[in-house]
Amino acid sequence: MKTIVVAAFVLLLIYHGPPQDRSSPFDAAWMLGALALLAAAGGQLAQAIRLPALVGWIGAGMLLGTGGLQLVDLGAFSLHQLLLLTAGLGVGFQVGLHVVWPTHAWRTLGLVAAATALVFAAVTAATALLGLPWEQAVILGALAGLWGPFTSVPEFGRRGALVLAVLGTGCALGMLGGALVLLETGAAGWVGRVGLSLVAGGGLGLGLRLLRRFATPSATIVSGLVGAFFFTALALDTLGLMALPCGLVAGLVQDKQQSRRVRLLLHRGAPVAFILFFALLGTALDLGALWPPADGLYEAALVLVAVPLLLRGLAPIAYYPLPGLHPGQRIGWRLLPRGALLFELFCGPHGLAPYVEAEGLLAQAVLLDILVSTLLFSSLSLLVDTSLVPAEKARPSEEDAAA
Repeated sequence: MKTIVVAAFVLLLIYHGPPQDRSSPFDAAWMLGALALLAAAGGQLAQAIRLPALVGWIGAGMLLGTGGLQLVDLGAFSLHQLLLLTAGLGVGFQVGLHVVWPTHAWRTLGLVAAATALVFAAVTAATALLGLPWEQAVILGALAGLWGPFTSVPEFGRRGALVLAVLGTGCALGMLGGALVLLETGAAGWVGRVGLSLVAGGGLGLGLRLLRRFATPSATIVSGLVGAFFFTALALDTLGLMALPCGLVAGLVQDKQQSRRVRLLLHRGAPVAFILFFALLGTALDLGALWPPADGLYEAALVLVAVPLLLRGLAPIAYYPLPGLHPGQRIGWRLLPRGALLFELFCGPHGLAPYVEAEGLLAQAVLLDILVSTLLFSSLSLLVDTSLVPAEKARPSEEDAAA
């Protein structure tokens, strides 16, 4: 009840904020503060009713953004794009820090590649039969094959799912890039920029590693990372690169022993980067774009829900190879939440939409896929994780506990 009252009070203050018909040099700061406050309160409210905090973060952005009260005006919010890239770098970096490669990574990679190809083929065939032009059906299938390492705050007890999602992301990016190069002649440059984003992430990670910033006091580590991400976001914005792949590679190249201190520091603190990223993501989602629905949208929605449920939610019960206590019972459901990378690659500041005919059924199907994979699948994953089997308490590994 206390959380509901706080959320309602915050929303009331935001709604009766500065008049929208007058411009002020502090508008951007007010929009950011309002969004951050409501997202934090929304996350607490979602957790209070047994939903993922992610639902509250995105819901706050949707309420204040383009498809809601429009109190956060993307046209007047000049920092929106830069803050989204900065937060995306933080999200990707934190995910990369938590990845620990298993000893049988090649076998796992083969299984993940096969699962990615199956999702791609199933979605492509089904949407083509629904009447979508086969070029767009291939693109939608490649986008549907993306995985979701960025859609939940990384936890020590879920590193198996995180490894699978990171490997699957690499396979899906390769598949998407190949499809675009073959089908869309104008998108070859965009594919190259995705590759440059990965290279830039390697450069950022090596720079942080050579500077040995992780041996400094905690406050210095946090401020140093924020500064590095901000200036890197400026460069990414100028060059038209992607933040999530860049941040992921920057985290992957860190030495796990040297970075365990910052990993635990980020794990114990509030997930500020995740809150900001998903709240900003929500402001750009417009539910009005789903109306009127294009012909075949409902059938495409059924495909986008059923295929991941079957091939990622249920199939890992049979093929999941990593050790653990009955891992197949829960690992597949943990692989379902995704959508963050799909948003950046298609709808983000430097997304794919201008390079393809992103209108009609394709655009609506992608928007619906983002909503389903972030909100519905995240809620389903949490429900199954807490009811199907006894939930594991997140705990650090042995080397992290020694830090």
